[in-house]
Amino acid sequence: MPKQKADEQTIILEALKLFRKQSYFNTSMSEIADACGLQKGSLYHYFPSKEDLMKRVIKMVHEYFKSNVFSHAYDKSLPPQKRLEMLFTSAESVFLDNEKGNLLGNMGVETALMAPEFNTLVQRFFQDFFHAVKTIYLDKYPEQIATELAERSVAELEGSLMFSRVFNDHTYLKNTTKRILNRIDTIPAKSNGNGEEKVKKAEKVK
Repeated sequence: MPKQKADEQTIILEALKLFRKQSYFNTSMSEIADACGLQKGSLYHYFPSKEDLMKRVIKMVHEYFKSNVFSHAYDKSLPPQKRLEMLFTSAESVFLDNEKGNLLGNMGVETALMAPEFNTLVQRFFQDFFHAVKTIYLDKYPEQIATELAERSVAELEGSLMFSRVFNDHTYLKNTTKRILNRIDTIPAKSNGNGEEKVKKAEKVK
């Protein structure tokens, strides 16, 4: 048996690059094996199927975001504005990284829609993303407003990623990040006042 030129982690990273570039459905195990310097049979020694490999890729990206992006939300030593800035700017940095890029922002969603076996994994990613953003907003706003702002922020970011991809223009993503960061200072902070009135004010923020 020829000496292996790649380990499991290398295979996952090379698969990520190809899945982002060509999509999951248009990438073959043979192409992944070639990118890793492996024979196709050797690749199956590590991963019994392309589906199994894709699941590992999604999990790896998720863990990376948890450690390097979402973690900023839980650093209580920093004020909410700073935590939000660090979370979204670090997310933007990953999204614009040609090497690592963002699997789950666009291609991951498309794959999950066409291949339901990945849906649960993609949902977990977005649930963690939403929870991290909401945690920051909860330091300033009531539950309902924090929930609405978190949902809106994550949805806007993902939408801008799609626009950036379609038009090959990162401006959409950068502008959305700025808008999200500005928003935390434009809505009145929570107090003992009427919560319903604050929700109405939040709904006016664009």
